Amino acid sequence: MKLVNSILSKRILDMKENTKHSALILCIIITLGAGIHRVLAQTSILDQAKQAIEDMQYSEALKLLDSSLAIHPTWEEHYFYRSVVLQKLRRYEESLEDINTFLTIHPKNAEAVHNKATILSDLRQFQESLIFHQKAIELKPNEAQYYATAGIAAFDLKQFDLAEIYLKESIGINPNVAISHSYLGLMYILQQRLAEARHPLDLALAIDPDNYHANFHRGLYYRLSGFPDSALFDYQRALAIKPNDYKLHLNICIAYLDMKMYESALASCNQSIALNGTLAEQYVNRGVAYLNLERYTEALVDFDYALSIRPDNVRAQLCRAKVFYKTNQKNKAIEAAGKAINMRPDFADAHHLYGILLITKGRKKDGCRHVEIACELHDSYACQTLGNICKK
Repeated sequence: MKLVNSILSKRILDMKENTKHSALILCIIITLGAGIHRVLAQTSILDQAKQAIEDMQYSEALKLLDSSLAIHPTWEEHYFYRSVVLQKLRRYEESLEDINTFLTIHPKNAEAVHNKATILSDLRQFQESLIFHQKAIELKPNEAQYYATAGIAAFDLKQFDLAEIYLKESIGINPNVAISHSYLGLMYILQQRLAEARHPLDLALAIDPDNYHANFHRGLYYRLSGFPDSALFDYQRALAIKPNDYKLHLNICIAYLDMKMYESALASCNQSIALNGTLAEQYVNRGVAYLNLERYTEALVDFDYALSIRPDNVRAQLCRAKVFYKTNQKNKAIEAAGKAINMRPDFADAHHLYGILLITKGRKKDGCRHVEIACELHDSYACQTLGNICKK
């Protein structure tokens, strides 16, 4: 009987131990299952966010990533993609914070380093941007896009020699990166190398006819080359891609001024100012439209406002002189034209107007001297005045 009781007791203990083990295993399975479910859920949310980014549904992507990180704040990949979304939404400071979080874990991720460089550029921190572009190139030296954006960063710093090296390196790796050709053309324009600018701009548009920068830059090339109608065509194509660019509207305004279409110029300048009225040139060019429409009071208000933004804006000062001349305020006109000459002694248009004003005040000798200076500075109208009035 004792033996039977002993055997029964042992069986009961074994059953209890087995029950404990089964419960433990079940607990582990449940825990692992929950973890796997959480991983799958997070992956699903990330996939949805990526699709939303691809579809340019950035607000939706942000909601998905925010909800995911609220549940599991250590998922670093989500910070990477949220940084991308925030940059698209122009929330650059937040975008930078997220990419920095990702980079603390993955400091040698070339794409993340490159993204940080572009965010810094958006924040107009061009020197820091260039440093991170160079780091991205070190991590991935055969990526044409990295050389292209490094070239743009150098361009923004006006380091044109370095910009040219990077842009040409990008083209050497991959000749089909439109932005590289476009910025190479723009750089040539700003260096007054117009003869060299046309080819890369044409190439950029051949690669990507809908490239905003290429259309904008070639429009600038045409305008500076004296073909405002062709410029307007390219500007309008750029406008269809990016309708709210205040700088583009300003350039359209200038093209209309060149074509003497002053009402259209006024409308474009108004649009530019409505979008972001922070540039002196916006008010100078709108003032020129008013001046040619004989709306002198409004013109003078704009020229004065331009000078309040940029006191060294010589064109605004000269245009004030023209308003005073048109409204028969010759003493004020002489004063304003004189200020323009003091601001920029090689400004031919200022010398020409100043000379004419002095001649009308009976100071022919002094006036003709300034007209002659304007002629020597290659002002053809001044040369005509010199021959017709000054008899030289």
